[in-house]
Order: sequence, then structure tokens, then C-alpha cells
Amino acid sequence: MWKFPRLSYGLPEWSPLYSKHMSEGTKSSLVSVATNLYRHPENKIYWGRKKVAGKTLWHSLDTTDRKLAEHNLTKWIGELTACDTNSGDVTLDAMAERFLAARAGHKGGTVRTEKSIAKILRRDFKPGKGILLSRIKTSDLQAYLAEQANRHEWKNQTYNRHRLFFMQMFNLAVADRILSEAGNPFKPRLIKARKHDKVFRRIPTAEQFEGILNNVRSLAQKQVVPGAKKHGGIRGSVPWAIESANFLEFLGAAGVGQAEASSLCWEDVDFKGGRIHFLRRKTTAKFSIPIYAWLRPLLERLHKDSTGTGRVFTVRDCGKALEGACRRLGLPHFTQRNLRAMLIRRLHDAGISHKRIAEWQGHQDGGKLILQIYTEVFADSDTESEQADLARAAGRIIPFTPETAAA
Repeated sequence: MWKFPRLSYGLPEWSPLYSKHMSEGTKSSLVSVATNLYRHPENKIYWGRKKVAGKTLWHSLDTTDRKLAEHNLTKWIGELTACDTNSGDVTLDAMAERFLAARAGHKGGTVRTEKSIAKILRRDFKPGKGILLSRIKTSDLQAYLAEQANRHEWKNQTYNRHRLFFMQMFNLAVADRILSEAGNPFKPRLIKARKHDKVFRRIPTAEQFEGILNNVRSLAQKQVVPGAKKHGGIRGSVPWAIESANFLEFLGAAGVGQAEASSLCWEDVDFKGGRIHFLRRKTTAKFSIPIYAWLRPLLERLHKDSTGTGRVFTVRDCGKALEGACRRLGLPHFTQRNLRAMLIRRLHDAGISHKRIAEWQGHQDGGKLILQIYTEVFADSDTESEQADLARAAGRIIPFTPETAAA
């Protein structure tokens, strides 16, 4: 039997806006019972009818109940008019470009990441980058994320970042009225975020840290090759080796992040008050730390060799210098963040409360984040601490005996 052509209007089949298959006989049999509302005389199912942009759309309301049919009809028409009918031909590729343009004002790292995600999406999305946005199904997104995660062995963090890209891009499509809310294929309940990977933080010992600093400083004694390029501040210019070592030493002794250390100015160092004032780059929150006894000699030495104004360090990132030293010494790959964690671990081992450590890290949660993030950092020392606590408890708690229990 010849069937009435699909009037999909650029919408995916699963969308409530999609006009379902209707035979010519069914169409001619429907009886109008109200404006835009029709009913089949035999199976009693209600249908909705709406003319949009010169096209007549039919939609099964999937009910024989009049009140529910009127509710479904109102919802369907509302979703139809919520879409910009002139945007039905937007492709996935065009939407990705629109999304990247809208996000161009974000930080450089975010922009680069999203451009990379968009490039992979255009290359590997199975339905093709030329597919109409309205024809993408939820299962297409699920299949793409699963296939990419398995092929490239994504960590959960990477999976969640690509998922976030989809969510934000399709939300923008809804906001721009390219898709309706119901026509949005990204369903958070079906495309769920994965749990964060358990992070293992490698923390250098005091001996390893000292060896790294000495190794970086020793490069200043080596002959510099004329015209050599600088990598991580340790090649091509002798002073950079010393500067890199000083920067790494400050990270480990002050226990702050690389972003905060690189923007530190001498005006923020209060020698008389014994405090260093920082502005956390991520949250723009102000915090300060004491000038620790082990940190003061470094600061005084640097201050003596400086003009006393401007930035404390001329380098901004010594990741490559640290990586090279670890490789030459046969050590695990430590990062600048690991140096920060090293001081947190040493403060914890010295008996400093988590609340105080959190305060010196610029946290406002009383130590909750410290305990959550650095649980594995404290694991070894906590085992020794637990044994000491058990030993103290054994001498103070009276053991139960059968006679005591009976009484």
C-alpha cells in the first residue's frame, strides 16, 4: 500500500515532532474534533495536525484519552513553534564552527582543547560531518564516544571532556532555536559522565628533590652551544639554569602552584610581617602563606640579587627543566604540581592540622579538599600514625573479660 510521505521537516525519527508514517487511508479517515485535533473512528487514537512554513505536519498523539490528547497536542505545537524553521539545514560541521566561534573568548587552553575535539569529531563521526544536526540520534553520540574511548584508551577525564563538548554544543543549538528541547539528541540520563579516574600522585622525597635542584643547577657549568634553543629554561643561556632551579625550589618550599609563583612580585613579599600574598589564578581569591623558616633563605638570596621591584622570577614554567632532570637521574616523572604536594605531605607528617594546611593553600573549606585530593599522599604516613594510635589505645582501654561481660 502506498504510504503518505514522511513529513520529517528535518527532524529525527525519534523526536516527538516527527510526523509518523500515515497511510492515505488513515489520513482520509481522520475526523476533525477540534482545531488541529483529529481522531481515528476505528482505533480512537488522536492525531495532531499543524501547518508550518507551507508544510502540513501530522503527529500521532498516541492516546485515546481526549484530555491527554489535548495536552500532547499543545506540547507538540509549542515545540514546533520553538524551532527556527529556517535553521533546519544546519549541519554538524556548521554547528561545530558556530560553537567554536561562540567560545573564542575563553582562555587559550580551553579554546585549543575544543578545537582539537572538533577536529576529531569531524574526522571520525560515523554519520559524517555533513549530516543535518536535526538527524543526529542519541545512539549516534553514544556509539561515537564509546568507539573513540575504546580505540584511543581514553581516561574517564578525557571521555567526560568530549561529552561536555557535545552537551554544550547541542545546548547552544537549542538556545539558537536550531533544535527544540525535545529534538536535542544529547540526553544526560543516557549519556552519563564517567567517574573520575583515581589519581596517583608521585611525591619526591627530600633527597630526590635536592638531587633534582642540584642537577638543574649543574647545567649552568656546562658549555653552552652557540645558537642553541632554550628548552625549559636550561639550554642556550647559562642564567636560565640557575633561574629554573630557583623557581623549582620555590615551588617545593612554598607549596604553591606554578601559576601563582610565576606571577609573584616583590611587592607581595612582606619580610617584616613574615607573609607572602598571592592571588589564586583559578578563582581570583586572595590568600597568604607565612614565610617558612626553610623558605626565607631562598627569598633573601633572590631579593639581594634583584632590584626589589617587579616579578620575583623571570621564568614562568620549568616543566621541561624538571622533566629533563628526572630523566637524567632515573627518577619517576615528577611534575611541578607534585612539588606542591610534597610540601603538603611534609606539613602533614610534621603534625600540622588539615585545617591549617588548607588555610595556607588558600582553601576555604577547613581542610575537606585536602583530605579528598591528597588521601593517597597521606596513605603511607597514615599507616604509621594508625599503628601509633593503636599502641596508645591498647594501654588506655580496659579489655572486656567474661566476668565483666556477665556482670
